[in-house]
Amino acid sequence: MFYATFTYVCWFKWPGLTIVMTDTYKGVEDGRDKLDRLTDLPINVIHQIQEYMAVEDATRMSVLSSKWRHVWASNPKLIISVDFCITRKQLGTLDIINRVLLQHYGPIKTFLLDISMIHPSEHSVIDLWMLHLSRNGLVELTLRCLEYLNTPYKLPSSVYGVELEHLSLSNCIFRPPCSFRGFHKLKSLTLSRVAFQLDVATSFLCVPNLKNLMFVKCIGLTHLNIYAPELLTLKVVRCDIETIKLGPFMDCRKLQCFAVISRDEVPQNGQHEAINLIKLLSSWPELRKLLLDRYFIKFLSSGNVAGLLSTRLNDLHDLAFCDYDFNDEDQVCSLLCVLRSSPNLKSLVLVLSHIKKGSGEVDVNHLEGQGCSIGEFNNLQALRICFFHGSRVELLFVRLLLASAPFLREMIIEVDKKVSESHATKISEKLMQFPRPALTQVIYHRSSL
Repeated sequence: MFYATFTYVCWFKWPGLTIVMTDTYKGVEDGRDKLDRLTDLPINVIHQIQEYMAVEDATRMSVLSSKWRHVWASNPKLIISVDFCITRKQLGTLDIINRVLLQHYGPIKTFLLDISMIHPSEHSVIDLWMLHLSRNGLVELTLRCLEYLNTPYKLPSSVYGVELEHLSLSNCIFRPPCSFRGFHKLKSLTLSRVAFQLDVATSFLCVPNLKNLMFVKCIGLTHLNIYAPELLTLKVVRCDIETIKLGPFMDCRKLQCFAVISRDEVPQNGQHEAINLIKLLSSWPELRKLLLDRYFIKFLSSGNVAGLLSTRLNDLHDLAFCDYDFNDEDQVCSLLCVLRSSPNLKSLVLVLSHIKKGSGEVDVNHLEGQGCSIGEFNNLQALRICFFHGSRVELLFVRLLLASAPFLREMIIEVDKKVSESHATKISEKLMQFPRPALTQVIYHRSSL
């Protein structure tokens, strides 16, 4: 009979498996012919378990079994998260990461690093880590920086030569060398608060296999020219939309999801942007999901745009408008225009803007009388309106949509929390009076935001 005592505490879960170890744990081996299921787990399963643990805890697992002694060092996925950095002083963090990388053997396919706690004067150490990773089969790289005041990290030249499949950057400087021609195996690219420093020689980004692309609060996009013929999802959030070249995305014929939320400023060349938007929509025959903010919604009402949209959105299934204002006549016209152009719509979400003091209601003739028809929505199944205020034009729109969507199953109306209780009750009573023959779920409640 064999006894072993460990002075280590660890508790973690993995799907289908719970392991608890304490500093008074004693294992008993009655016979070597008995199967030790835990020790004999396949190495890939152990690697998956270690993904739910801190790096140091994964290394300490080696004391539990001689077979596990070096398993952590061959894990192809290393996660250095913010929790890892916060619990240690800076010098200790750098030293531990250096030791982990030095003792690791085999490829490191996935690497996540939070650089928030690393002082900018030590960014050169990260450059060495990136160089080491570039020679060890890296395919997925995530660099996070949660501190907005921290100095951006300049991506080293070694990263641009790696055949990455997934890249996510936060608070970094993207300045590729002149020899850079793109990431030819990249499938997803997420850029948050990334500053592009490009010139004519480095402005072309070739990503022929890219599926998902997202920009969040990025700057310096004026010269960026992207080639991504396989792109399926494009999201642009809080960027200077006037500096983004949308023309190259017209070649993304397979695009299925497009979302754009611009900054607070209204672009000056509205008609130019409207034409670009119409060209984009007409270039994406497989578009299924569309999210626009109020500034782009206004562009849809310019000139003869309504006529151009009449055959452009036949395959659109999910439509969402953000920061929508029923007190803006241009936006109301745009909404009706898009709805008339989307006969196969299945889901509609409107996130309304807060009512500004002194703002008046639009002419309700847009929603009343003979010209208010928006066609039949035989496929529309879900309607959700957030920050509902109960204005006359909002109520008329709901009534119009209910009359045009005979198979609508679910309607969720979230009343703005600034609306008084008495007024909210009146809104609910008015909504309940509207005909709703096919509705199986109607929810009215106060918005929690």
